[in-house]
Amino acid sequence: MTRNQGAVFICILGILLLSSSARGQISTSPTQGHALRIQDGPHSLFARVFNSSGLTAHPILVVVLHGDGPPPHENPGYQYIFASKVATQNTNVVAVGLLRPGYTDPQGNHSDGDSGRRDGDNWNARNTDAIADAILKLKLKYEASKVIVAGHSGGAAITANILGRHPQLIDAALLVSCPCGDVNKWRESMLRLTNIPVFKGKIDSLSPITQTKNISAQTRIVLMVGTDDPVAPLNFSNEYREVASKAGKNVTLIKLPGRTHDTFIYSKVFKELSTLISLIDEPGN
Repeated sequence: MTRNQGAVFICILGILLLSSSARGQISTSPTQGHALRIQDGPHSLFARVFNSSGLTAHPILVVVLHGDGPPPHENPGYQYIFASKVATQNTNVVAVGLLRPGYTDPQGNHSDGDSGRRDGDNWNARNTDAIADAILKLKLKYEASKVIVAGHSGGAAITANILGRHPQLIDAALLVSCPCGDVNKWRESMLRLTNIPVFKGKIDSLSPITQTKNISAQTRIVLMVGTDDPVAPLNFSNEYREVASKAGKNVTLIKLPGRTHDTFIYSKVFKELSTLISLIDEPGN
């Protein structure tokens, strides 16, 4: 790698990782909540759980998935911060920040599995289904009335894949900064942006846009993307919305003017999530 490539690499890692210690997305503090291990066969995934006020016997479950987090930012913790804020800002909610397979958080907690090279390769069926199984176990554990999943970046892509592979599991999804198109087209986009060799060639992974036909028509899906996002450009969310809408799915796209890829811990995102919570909690939904 040349010096210029190295500079671009460091720059794009900052974008990909949501280089946002200043904004509170990456933290060495688990804030509140309690630790939980979710067993998935011989493996287990780590999570932190945050309970809101006013819990009933059948709360709404909100599961939060972090992005891919390439090195040197490979220890994501912002999913816990997001979940904590969700629990603080809403009632009758159990919010769970889930550590994806193969990842280690800033406190050294680890989820079993393989995070791969973090170039779209870990959006595979194995990881998608492992996370879906963990969500189902959480739903049963807390006897949740409804399930919402909020995912950022690669976590949003995996959420979109779960919607297609497990259409009865999730009642609403918030996909933020989602590379929701074809995984190999996204890799081509990243190669043009970064000139990093890891994005060369095609990989065998799941593409969110190919999962749309199996999504339940009852599932509410909200896409939120910054108009200045170079990592998951607007065209990917646009294409996903168009394909899903033509297939009769309930999809809304919200554009965030001037926002880049680092836009998960953001007031408008939390406001939209609270709206989703209210909507699916209405009688008859």
